[in-house]
Amino acid sequence: NGVLGIRKLPFPTIAAINGSAFGAGVELALACDLRVAAADATLCFPETGLGIFPGAAGAVLTPRLIGVPRAKELIFTARRFSGAEAKEWGVVQHCTSTGGLDALGQATQLAQMIAANGPLGVRCAKLVMDTLDDALTFEEQLRVSNEHRFPLNDTEDFKEALVAFAEKRKPVFKGK
Repeated sequence: NGVLGIRKLPFPTIAAINGSAFGAGVELALACDLRVAAADATLCFPETGLGIFPGAAGAVLTPRLIGVPRAKELIFTARRFSGAEAKEWGVVQHCTSTGGLDALGQATQLAQMIAANGPLGVRCAKLVMDTLDDALTFEEQLRVSNEHRFPLNDTEDFKEALVAFAEKRKPVFKGK
């Protein structure tokens, strides 16, 4: 249950694609919260060329991320696409430029930006966003959000953030 296991982790996950990601490799990346690809990376769902289809959640995650028509094209044709195309279509959020950081370097920068924030807030934001479902009404989604947001007002981290703001310094979060 690797792909589903990745999605259920309580902290943000970031995929870095520097070379090739085919089949389950793409599906594993799609299970991550954020994705970075090198412009010249190669991605592909080759399964239909083998008489099957992406069964490690690719046929479910891909349409959710990029829309049904584009997902059908990529899965039905089993064609290869570049990291630059993946960015253009929304398969990845970031694409490295030639001569810049590689995908792992850019993913590391994203991770550092996330790590600089309050861990409880990040964890709860991920939980809420992962819980959102088209089957829930806006009011139900807001209720889920409020159930996780308002208790954060009583945390040591939030109190530290307010003091740090007043003192014009960065907060030192403890995850409490």
